[in-house]
Amino acid sequence: MRLRLVNVSDVDEAMRAQLRVWRNSDMVSPFFLLDQVTEEQHSAWLEKNVRGENACACVIYAHQVPLGLVYLPWFDRESRQGEIGIYIYNRDFQELRPASFAYEGMMDVAAKDLGLKRLCARILEDNAKSVHFHERMRFKFSPEDTGECVKNGERKRVLMYVKDL
Repeated sequence: MRLRLVNVSDVDEAMRAQLRVWRNSDMVSPFFLLDQVTEEQHSAWLEKNVRGENACACVIYAHQVPLGLVYLPWFDRESRQGEIGIYIYNRDFQELRPASFAYEGMMDVAAKDLGLKRLCARILEDNAKSVHFHERMRFKFSPEDTGECVKNGERKRVLMYVKDL
């Protein structure tokens, strides 16, 4: 079975709507810095990504089955930096390592197509799996860039990981 990335501009409206359902699910939402995404926020995010306006997102597929999303929520061509993120909703194909495949693919897009030289990833401190994943992908912890966010009314520590491309 083959994995592939499909830009959100090339998926149908049903799949675009499904991304918000996944993002707000109990399986994915606890790992995001923000609370639930409204329909208006999702529509604005989609428009920004479809236009390629300093953002890029791709649905991860195993054959014809959508698994999740890998994305650059922002990038700046002038400073040649951006942020990367991922979520896997459908975990039926873990043996194919879709997260590693998707991150490698998006890092390739960032470096070759967008000319970026550095990516960062913001991770909630209690998300040990994501910390381990980023370390395995050779991101380095940047303690000076660690911060905080408010998630469901509670202050959370946000770790910053960076990688030079």
